[in-house]
Amino acid sequence: MDDLSALQALIGDHKAAMERYDNLPDGDVPDDIMAKILATGATLCSYRPMTIEGVHLKAGYMMTCSDFVGGEGGDPVFSHAQLVSGFLPAPTA
Repeated sequence: MDDLSALQALIGDHKAAMERYDNLPDGDVPDDIMAKILATGATLCSYRPMTIEGVHLKAGYMMTCSDFVGGEGGDPVFSHAQLVSGFLPAPTA
């Protein structure tokens, strides 16, 4: 799987989890939905794009999602360190 396909799959997984959350009636959020949001978001955070196109795709999505930028006065789910680390080059041996 190439870089853009991998990123599109990761973004799609997170979007699907967020849509499940957004379609819930008001009230408690089931643990499985919250766990899926956190897992897919963490995976997307840690993925390091291999191309500049991948960086743009990842950043473009993350800037539109409240999990990553906060929303309605809330704090983002992920720390600045988590967000930034996924855009840094992989460490060399």
